[in-house]
Amino acid sequence: MAWGVQTWDAAGKPNNYGLVPVSLLGNIELAAEQVSGSWSFSVPSGYRIDYIHVAKTITYTATRRLITISGSTISISQAGASAYGFGTEMAYNAFLCVFIRND
Repeated sequence: MAWGVQTWDAAGKPNNYGLVPVSLLGNIELAAEQVSGSWSFSVPSGYRIDYIHVAKTITYTATRRLITISGSTISISQAGASAYGFGTEMAYNAFLCVFIRND
């Protein structure tokens, strides 16, 4: 018997793969309140970069950062204090763990 949760995209294709191994390209250390920076990576054909934002310390801040990816470059800029959409994070002292994934 199978256990777990399955989800599907709009076309009915399963899109929940559970734990997926990733190839880490690098860790970017972000200071508390940091809202600027840009980093580029070498990305093989057929792949794209993505990230996980991992807080090192959590102290109150109203400052938020916007994380954007364009091709092989990941950038951060200041987001509005009430911006809670995709790609926005609290400006904590943190790491961006950058990895590649299939296109």
